[in-house]
Amino acid sequence: MKSLISNRGQLSLEFSILMMVILVMSVVSIYYFLENTLNEEDRTLDRIEIGAKTAVSLVNSGYNGTNVDYPIIYVGMNYSSETNISIYLKNQSPLDYSTLSFIRDLIYDNQNINRSKYNITIILI
Repeated sequence: MKSLISNRGQLSLEFSILMMVILVMSVVSIYYFLENTLNEEDRTLDRIEIGAKTAVSLVNSGYNGTNVDYPIIYVGMNYSSETNISIYLKNQSPLDYSTLSFIRDLIYDNQNINRSKYNITIILI
């Protein structure tokens, strides 16, 4: 009777180790797939878009003393090359240069975007 109990424990241990190996192999294969699929330029463009959305939200909430009459709407992003990026914003009233500069600086600074490599322009539509 003792040998039957010890064999069940051995099978449980082997099954646990097998499941752990399968889980580790799955995580490693997913990591390498994502690492090879997304290159650095794609990740930088994603960070710029996230930074633009965050900056617009912060300006709309009155962050750092910014005051806009109407909420700014993030419309989208376009890039003609990997380094020239246009951010499209929509607002019912004109925005002053300091607010647009503040949004641009938030994108560069919060997302650690290289200013010498990427040229971000903000276009109001």
